[in-house]
Amino acid sequence: MSYFANHYKDVSFPDSEDGLRNAQLGAIHSICAHFSIHSKEPAIVTLPTGTGKTAVLIMSAFLLKAKKVLVLSSTILVRGQIVNEFQKLVTLKRQKVLPSDLEEPKVIEISSPLLTTADWQRLDDFDVVVGFPANMYPGIENGLTPQLDLFDLILVDEAHHSPAKTWQGLLDYFSKAKKILFTATPFRRDRREVPGKLIYNYPLSRAKEDRVFGQVGYIAVNPATGESQDLAIARATEKVFNEDRAAGLDHYVLIRTEKLEHAKQLLKVYQENTKLNIRKIDSSQTYSYILKTIKALKDKKLDGIICVNMLGEGFDFPNLKIAAIHAHHKSLAVTLQFIGRFTRTNAPNIGTAKFLSTQADITLGKQQLYFEGAIWDELIVSLSEDRVEIEDEAKSVVESFVLNENQEVESEEFNLYNINPFFHVKVYRVNDFKIDNVLNVRGQEIIYHFKSEENSMVVFITKEVKKPKWLNSDDLINTKHFIFMLYYFEEEGLLFLHSSIRTVQFYDALIDQFTTSYERIPKEDINKVLSNLRDIDFFNIGMQNRAADSGESYKTITGSSAQNAIKKSDGRMYSNGHIYAKAKTEDDSSLTIGYSSGAKLWSNAYLKVNEFINFCQVFGKKINSNAVVKTNTGFDMLPIGKPVQEFPSDVYSITWDYSTFQDAPILYKCKDDEIISEHQLLDFELVLDKSKSTSKIAFIKLESDKLSLDVSFSFTDHFKLDEGSEFEYRIHDLSLTEYLNEYSLKFFLTDFSIVHHHEWLPTPAEGELHYDGNLITIFDWAGYNIDITREFYDTPAEKLANGSRESIHEGLLAYLKKTDASIIIYDHGTGEMADYVTLKEVDTAIEIELYHAKKSGGTDEGDRVTDVYDVCGQANKSLIWTTNRQTFLKKLQLRVEGKETSKFIKGNLSECESMLAKGKILKFTIHVVQPGITKAGLSEKVSTVLASSHGYIQSNGNNERLSILASA
Repeated sequence: MSYFANHYKDVSFPDSEDGLRNAQLGAIHSICAHFSIHSKEPAIVTLPTGTGKTAVLIMSAFLLKAKKVLVLSSTILVRGQIVNEFQKLVTLKRQKVLPSDLEEPKVIEISSPLLTTADWQRLDDFDVVVGFPANMYPGIENGLTPQLDLFDLILVDEAHHSPAKTWQGLLDYFSKAKKILFTATPFRRDRREVPGKLIYNYPLSRAKEDRVFGQVGYIAVNPATGESQDLAIARATEKVFNEDRAAGLDHYVLIRTEKLEHAKQLLKVYQENTKLNIRKIDSSQTYSYILKTIKALKDKKLDGIICVNMLGEGFDFPNLKIAAIHAHHKSLAVTLQFIGRFTRTNAPNIGTAKFLSTQADITLGKQQLYFEGAIWDELIVSLSEDRVEIEDEAKSVVESFVLNENQEVESEEFNLYNINPFFHVKVYRVNDFKIDNVLNVRGQEIIYHFKSEENSMVVFITKEVKKPKWLNSDDLINTKHFIFMLYYFEEEGLLFLHSSIRTVQFYDALIDQFTTSYERIPKEDINKVLSNLRDIDFFNIGMQNRAADSGESYKTITGSSAQNAIKKSDGRMYSNGHIYAKAKTEDDSSLTIGYSSGAKLWSNAYLKVNEFINFCQVFGKKINSNAVVKTNTGFDMLPIGKPVQEFPSDVYSITWDYSTFQDAPILYKCKDDEIISEHQLLDFELVLDKSKSTSKIAFIKLESDKLSLDVSFSFTDHFKLDEGSEFEYRIHDLSLTEYLNEYSLKFFLTDFSIVHHHEWLPTPAEGELHYDGNLITIFDWAGYNIDITREFYDTPAEKLANGSRESIHEGLLAYLKKTDASIIIYDHGTGEMADYVTLKEVDTAIEIELYHAKKSGGTDEGDRVTDVYDVCGQANKSLIWTTNRQTFLKKLQLRVEGKETSKFIKGNLSECESMLAKGKILKFTIHVVQPGITKAGLSEKVSTVLASSHGYIQSNGNNERLSILASA
């Protein structure tokens, strides 16, 4: 039986002041609990300096019944202390954890490299081996093969060193051993993640409560005129030392610097300007001299020592209470370790630890330490516990990324730690993530490709080199860089995409490269990111009209507390579109949050990689939750569209996205990257092929005078263009289908609801909006001998066959000729402005009237809802030509080009141009001419559609009004 197993029964837990401390009890029980379940996963134990870490380290060997223990430590002084503690078991015997007469284990310290098999074999005679990885791993790396089960327990002191190559190599080689990694701080000095599971973290605030971490004070030294900083600190240090001694405190001084030459200079400064008895120690001196100097300090034969980056880890001298900092630490972890040397409380006649330095603008974590008035007692705890590990966490996450080994990088010094992208993502539901795939973006070269298996994330940095558009030669080029990040939150089945290119079609092309299949996330789920937020204040709220083919298609409210501008009537007419807001989170921190259709999500924050992942995880869990969002503001009155996978009822008609009406884009017909022709997209009629369409797929024709295109839409494949054409159709830099997938068509259903972006928007309840029937003008269909079922005749023969009755267009023209219009234009056809356009000049304005006429769906005059859809849609659409006189004139010129004589019934283009050039106000009236509407029998449904259209046209803000010519 091994030494530790044999003496397992001798371990006790005495309940006395001299027994184990609170932190030690918690740590050792956590260790035993961990290894009762996880025999192979390394355990990480965090104990602040002064809480008795070495005793826990030794005690774990007994309680885990170790056969042979390997202890790894970085500094020679600490290794000496550990060897001494293991050999004599002084502390555990003093604490009565072990009997005072217990025999000691056999301990050896590895002071020189193990380079032969014999070197390793001699370790067989010892229970404990204490060493430095640089002395132990090189031999293994070069082919030595000590027994894999030589050690069954490995204890790592100051575990932040463990990710280094030699440390990790040694831990990996003895893979069967249990491993415990001890550290005084949760921070990594070398910016790598400590491998293992954090099983115990004793907070600094509790160490203060338990009085094992003493009080800390900071004294800012301000040099006098002509006085050097070193001299000022030396004089201030002597003053504090003398004051403490006069107060009966048995305090000693540590003087810190970073360079050997500076240490020599400081020794001279202190010797010539103070009466302090000081010696210097550094790595250039022999180990025996350093030990003698430290012994002299502990024996109180010196007032203090000057050290160069020494005594930072594991040094135990509680009376060391005055620190003269001549070179500031710039690492938070090292700073806390250094401070820990001075906060021990296990000695008589000691008081507050004092740190003296000149002021410095150095930020550690998110705090400044070295400034006058700094309250270190509060700041140190804050730095240790208030998420100050963010910087180190960022570095450890970054270290989990590896560069693609086949890639030639532009600079070896590029570090992901330095990227700080704006948080803007698109979210998808996926079942897998092809993390090894390589991004392919046309026209861009990958210059860095990082992958983190551990974090399920890839990062691509690309560049695009182009010459300026205004330059024909290659003398100058523009280089632009892009970043693309894909994070797979496997637990929730979500893929988050961050892209410098933020278009839906690009996101879809991107995700196609990295997953087998995906689903878009509906607004209903994206809205859940607002759950558990309070004090929500909206800057920007978008609202989408729910009335079919009528009303204002999209309305935006901006400004402080935009939610206060939402009315109950908005809740009846509009649904949730997009938001941007600020709020407070559960931990009382501030957050900005925004989302829009297509599961785009953003926050006004520039984040490091680890913070990006954290944001994604927080939002991802909310998206997949069952949370019910309640903001307790007017925003709650806006309903959210319901996700659908098929059309809930028959599709009746189709129209463009509101952005298409707003931008009026050009469609380019191309071949081999050469533009063959240009077409105004809004000139195309959207015609639904009802004979082919089903509840899951719609077949649509885009028809104009010069071009016809077949497009289909399904909830799985989205918009697709009919294949087989030798031409390519593009809008800006997008293909036509890419454009439609970003700016989706709106599908109107026979139950007055809408399907848009895979969401079903129900129509407002009947009776909530009404159109005043008194505003309807009765048209005398019979008096003009009109067949209300014929909109127009294609040939004279058709009219003759119908008894020479007038079509609606002919009857309307007869009506218009009786008006005082100066100009009458007949523009019926694909891409029309209206069926008829009239112009008239009055004293202060140009009155322009657009007439949209549609036939009746029955032989009798009646209130038919289906008759209202198309004509109101045409009326609303024509607003795009009324924005200003240039837009109106340009459209008019395009419509009559080459066919002026057939278009103008009265007047000509020159008269139009002359009239519009006068600069008078343009006043538009948009007429709906429809015998299917009756003034006397106006139904609720028709009234709702007309009211929506009327409100939309009047709210456009360009002097437009709606007029309705209908039946009695």
